[in-house]
Amino acid sequence: MRRIAFISDIHSNLEALESVLEDIEKEEIKEIYCLGDLVGYGPNPNEVIEIIKRKNIITVLGNYDEAVAFEKDNCGCSYNSGRETEVGDKSLLWTIKMTSEENKKFLKNLPERLSIEIEGVKILLVHGSPLNPLLEYVKPNTDSERLKAIVQSTKENVIVSGHTHLIMAKHLLGKTVLNPGSVGRTKNGKPGATYMILTVDKGVFEYSFKFVEYDVRRTVEKIIKVGLPVELATVLALGKTFDMGEGKNKKKDYFFKV
Repeated sequence: MRRIAFISDIHSNLEALESVLEDIEKEEIKEIYCLGDLVGYGPNPNEVIEIIKRKNIITVLGNYDEAVAFEKDNCGCSYNSGRETEVGDKSLLWTIKMTSEENKKFLKNLPERLSIEIEGVKILLVHGSPLNPLLEYVKPNTDSERLKAIVQSTKENVIVSGHTHLIMAKHLLGKTVLNPGSVGRTKNGKPGATYMILTVDKGVFEYSFKFVEYDVRRTVEKIIKVGLPVELATVLALGKTFDMGEGKNKKKDYFFKV
């Protein structure tokens, strides 16, 4: 029997990553895989990458990883027009500026997909979907026909993806599609971090999702201190995204105090 932890979408959140890794250690799990998006949004891109490298956590490329590594103009995220796009662009530019050349090189070398086999169970790891590895959002409400196309495009029994920041488990056509949620930027309405444990025993697998608390306030304070948009702190405090308005001329109807 083997137990494997899957993490995803850390997004430069050092406190969340450290808390999740501590919980994984308490679970006595030694195998960890990451579904990408190590960087973006948060205040500690280099520190997060260094931990991933030091612990030899096998990671696939996320869209934000690619955008930072190759210094792109945008991350390909599905932002709403207006303030949300402004916040995303500022986050990307700041992360590109702050991430070291050595760590950008590390991100450039991450694979877009990875197929592994554990005790007879074939598993595909990808950030988005097998049909669009970096950018497709496979959500709990994704159309059933699209889900069928996704699972039929692979030979693996299990697909584990990230990108949406939402925990998910779908079963169709004899296959399973899983998402561990997000370590660094949850969207389930509860501040904290999530990850997934997969237990495989002689071709039979079980999965469970774990919620982990971390020092959200500390991460929020660092976001504001380094000059990242306050909305990024608000998302962490709420545990979900919210309507950021229509842009620079939109009067903000919220505040954030630390």
